[in-house]
Amino acid sequence: MIHIPAAKVKKKFRLTGENPCDMMIFSPDFHLWRRFMKKIVLKFIRLLIGLAIMSFGSAMALVADLGMEPWDVLNDGMAKFLQGHIGITLPNGADLVTFGRANITIGLIILLIDVLCKEKVGFGTFINILICGNIVDFCTGDMFPGLALLPDYRGLPLTVSLVSRLILCVLSLLPAAFGMYVYMSARLGSGPRDGLMVVLTKRLKKWPVGGIRVLLEGCALMLGWILGGRVGIGTIILVLLSGPVMQVIFKLASFDVRQLRHETIPETVAAIRAALAKENT
Repeated sequence: MIHIPAAKVKKKFRLTGENPCDMMIFSPDFHLWRRFMKKIVLKFIRLLIGLAIMSFGSAMALVADLGMEPWDVLNDGMAKFLQGHIGITLPNGADLVTFGRANITIGLIILLIDVLCKEKVGFGTFINILICGNIVDFCTGDMFPGLALLPDYRGLPLTVSLVSRLILCVLSLLPAAFGMYVYMSARLGSGPRDGLMVVLTKRLKKWPVGGIRVLLEGCALMLGWILGGRVGIGTIILVLLSGPVMQVIFKLASFDVRQLRHETIPETVAAIRAALAKENT
């Protein structure tokens, strides 16, 4: 066994690649850098997992076809309106405009409004927009027709498999709320719609936050319904129960959203640069 003097162990080494022993002895700074980078990677993984779970909940409500939450009604209405007028299908048989792609389009429009209003956004905001819609399309089979993770009741009469659809609709609240907790706890940026609510809250100072949220969701619901989005008993169930279910899950996870502070993109980039600079010194 090779004996390394204690005096040498206390010295700081850098990974030069010139000596195999460099791979055996690391400086305290390197250990700190490695732990920090691991923490950042785990935060992004947590974000992706949370968004995937939350999107699965949205897909459950969509295929139940009993009505959805206000913003999803807008996504559904936009998809039906645009696809009905465009009428283009892809080579694999999928519609050009799907629920997920409408979700992405609306998210980008709202993000543009957030940015123009100088609202700070994080990496999670962009990932939220790009990932959620595609996951919903994948789960429902809209991305790859014939390959779906959920039974699809869309287009069926209301009385067909009503009990199964009600169960699917109610159960969709669980992954939606739990996924929201997981992705929000990563603290990498809120969704664009939440950013829009913050923008309006700052400008309409005399309005309560709850009133602004009702205003936004009411406008989304009305516009989505006009465009052909599905509104029904499921909409009532989701609107009434989503808040309480979310509150229970947040409480079980000891997650206080009032103390939540998301990282902005400049903050995340600055932290990564500082870690890389520390490793190279």
